[in-house]
Amino acid sequence: MIAASAFRCLDVSMTRLLSLFKIAALLVIAALTALILHVGDPNDPSWWIWAVPFWLWIVGPTGVAYLLARRRPTATNVWPLAAFLLLSSIASAFIYHDAFFRSQSSTAALALIFIPLYCWIGLGLTWLLAVSLRRFAK
Repeated sequence: MIAASAFRCLDVSMTRLLSLFKIAALLVIAALTALILHVGDPNDPSWWIWAVPFWLWIVGPTGVAYLLARRRPTATNVWPLAAFLLLSSIASAFIYHDAFFRSQSSTAALALIFIPLYCWIGLGLTWLLAVSLRRFAK
């Protein structure tokens, strides 16, 4: 009851919110793609064999968050996933900037493994939160 009334305060049409969510997700995916192309070697044909699955690993949480929100566009589902997208994108941007543009460390590439791992875990926890909010709101 409390969760449902809290989400009613955020009275934005789901169509508008999903449109904003889609635009934000596409911008994040474009930025992550640019990062991968920046740190990789796209001129080498053999690089692409590893880059495509790695790209799916890195942009996956963003795309899956949008697909989960679009699957059931209710306030108790879309708002937590939108908050996840916003917070994970901001945190990832700072970490990727530190790892690839400020640091000269040879282990900076590990950020491309661990940041998406944390995002996948965060997405799973956010989805569980959204499911429990949906059940609690009934």
